[in-house]
Amino acid sequence: MKVVAVRGQPLDLSESPTRRDDVSNEYQTQEALKLTGAAVFDDDERLMPLISGFLSHELRNALISQQSALTYGRNLGYFHEYLMGRREFADCERDSAFLEIRTHVIEEYFAHIREAEEISKKTVRNRDSSLMAFFNKSLCRGVDDLPAPRTGPNPYVGGLLSPRPNKRLVIACSLDNLRELILATQSERERCLLQFIYDTGVRRSEVPRVTLKAIDDALRFQDTLFVSPGASVSVNADYCPMRIDGSKGSADSFKPRDTLVSRATLLRVKKYHSSPLYRMYKGQFRNAEDTPAFLNAEGGQYTARSISKLLERTSKRALDLLRIDRMISPHKLRHGNAYALLRTPDIGTDFLDRMVAVQKTLGHSRLTTSETYTQIPHDLYQKLVRPGTETKTKAGEMAELSQQTRLRIDAGDMK
Repeated sequence: MKVVAVRGQPLDLSESPTRRDDVSNEYQTQEALKLTGAAVFDDDERLMPLISGFLSHELRNALISQQSALTYGRNLGYFHEYLMGRREFADCERDSAFLEIRTHVIEEYFAHIREAEEISKKTVRNRDSSLMAFFNKSLCRGVDDLPAPRTGPNPYVGGLLSPRPNKRLVIACSLDNLRELILATQSERERCLLQFIYDTGVRRSEVPRVTLKAIDDALRFQDTLFVSPGASVSVNADYCPMRIDGSKGSADSFKPRDTLVSRATLLRVKKYHSSPLYRMYKGQFRNAEDTPAFLNAEGGQYTARSISKLLERTSKRALDLLRIDRMISPHKLRHGNAYALLRTPDIGTDFLDRMVAVQKTLGHSRLTTSETYTQIPHDLYQKLVRPGTETKTKAGEMAELSQQTRLRIDAGDMK
């Protein structure tokens, strides 16, 4: 099985056999076209028209993102492979088996992958959602004013068919784990990046879009002095708002949000920006708005994949040193940020205020998503917090972390 999905990708037709030098330019095939669509191929490299048509329609009309199209395509392809292994569908052409199946076949498929393949309920639910979208939006309704391909009853008329997944406790990166991760690398550049991801709660895919200008704009917030009621001395804020181009916008668009980053973290990043190596590499970019806030050892941009590799590498080092007891992924740093916000006493006047702060800074569309972090009652969670840290603020923790783990950057450093 192969799944391909593109949005606005150029297709070079300059060498296409449809171009003829003896034909007038007026009728000449365009040399470059921009394509948006998706295609799913079976193991024999044959196009599956029903699935491909559905995904292409959703992409062209900006109803799903490119990544969602790939996920849907794989999920529908897995189910198609299962159908081809059943005797009653062995003679079906390509993906025409979708036009014949009934509800019990889908339920038997979910039971099979749970029991035989030991796939989690959460993954089963994800495949169930892909199938429901396919039936409800295409097979049983039709697209582009065409009649529905399927004439039989809709298996999803009553909603999802798989069992509801059990809610799991969120596994987060603690402040102690973060400190050990940071100490596991000898590069101040990587140490800054790890602290920044934890302190801002950004997703790994959002890091490459954080620019030098975003850091400068956030620090410029420090130019504002705040005076508390009844006080005569002005102070700088411990947190700065930072605009993030979020990765959860519709149809591959960005969904801007503001997060709160500690002043200590920004100052640490800014000190990294003053290093000779960063200043040398940033010259390849036109201006601060185009310059990434973090550059790798070769001066290139980080990618979501390279950030995962960084966490994998540093986690293994910390594990080998017996400093942590499990691998830590980029998303666990994001979970750590949520818990840091919930326990800090200087954001909001009560727990609900801090919960709303988690929703806004992490970019959750609904507060119920943020409530995932409250499966342990907050009063019990506070008792589990290490003694002596109950009154520490997130800003204070980041200042202390910076002081404990900062590496001096020398002029000859090439990391």
